[in-house]
Amino acid sequence: MQDVDKASALTILTMEHNTLQMIRTATITDATGRAGHLLTTISASMIALGFVAQVVPPAVLLTLMLVVFAALFLIGLATLFRTVELSIEDVQAGLGINRIRAVYAELEPSTRDVFVRQMHDDTLGVGVDSGQTGWRKARRPRLIGTALGVSGLVNLVNGLTSAVIAGAAAGLLGAGLAWSIVLGSVVAVAVISGFGIALGRIGRRGVAPITTRYPRNHPN
Repeated sequence: MQDVDKASALTILTMEHNTLQMIRTATITDATGRAGHLLTTISASMIALGFVAQVVPPAVLLTLMLVVFAALFLIGLATLFRTVELSIEDVQAGLGINRIRAVYAELEPSTRDVFVRQMHDDTLGVGVDSGQTGWRKARRPRLIGTALGVSGLVNLVNGLTSAVIAGAAAGLLGAGLAWSIVLGSVVAVAVISGFGIALGRIGRRGVAPITTRYPRNHPN
């Protein structure tokens, strides 16, 4: 490749690299902001219900909990699906950045050993960049890494919210405290597991169309 072509390519790649990095920053900021708003809304609702509980009978309190936490669950679902979309965008941008690093090394081979980040544009390479290698001895390291992300946190919060809804409904139907707790626990596990599996498949479908050019078995 001629020097002029190299200079032009580096300029274009640098601009794209900066754009992808801004996309990653924006997606992370948006996801954490949405999760923070959800937790703030839930906290404010619980404080309000705490004050109401001092002046209303148990049946009225359970009804209010059912209505309020049902609304919070819907808000949580919207937050969950949006954070999954943002996670897909972040992975796509990460794949692009890793691919650009590989091209940097092709344009100037002497810089190959300088990069401390990945030059592989597959999902495993992005997983390494995101710190999931700390779970490499686990049977499903990528699953653990996803569960510890923002979308995993929101899914956990939604599961706990659904547990409160189920427990309040059981209380209104005359179930005792023990049965309400058991029912709430079962519902929480079912919601967290069900949405976790579904959203994992959505994430894989969102990343699947990307063509991998520099996988980990490549000399780069």
